[in-house]
Amino acid sequence: MKTLVISVDRSREKRTIYALVEIDYNNLGELRKRGGWLKHIAELRKQEKRNYIAKFPKRFDSIKPLLKRVIVTPFFNEIKDEIMNLDKEIRVLIVDDAVLKKLKEYKSRKNVFKESVAKGRWEFRHVVLLTDNIAYISREIHEKNPNPNALKKELRKRGIL
Repeated sequence: MKTLVISVDRSREKRTIYALVEIDYNNLGELRKRGGWLKHIAELRKQEKRNYIAKFPKRFDSIKPLLKRVIVTPFFNEIKDEIMNLDKEIRVLIVDDAVLKKLKEYKSRKNVFKESVAKGRWEFRHVVLLTDNIAYISREIHEKNPNPNALKKELRKRGIL
């Protein structure tokens, strides 16, 4: 039986980062309960954004046990390969609108949602916000130090990976 919900987001400014969050469908309700603090970072004011990012790792600790896996990478092919490897287990695939254009083989599937549509649905809103937050924070780190190993090291230090 298909049980996975996969959410993929892309954050892009000077550099591009892809984030993939894998969660069991049955954990979405608990994610909504524990993730009431999740907001869309880009919509916050500058000071709110700094405070939110500083508090994120500690808050993330409470929802991390619900997740099966988090992948952050500057390489699109890693994300694509991961989706293809998990294809038979994916119940719902939520993909950033721009990324879905690159995943042509998934466009017409019934279990695939554009991020713009999924974030409006109450059952998927929190997983979309979480993926967006991880991608945004990761991109900021990656822009300061473009080394992929340094990115993963910093994300581990913050408890995100």
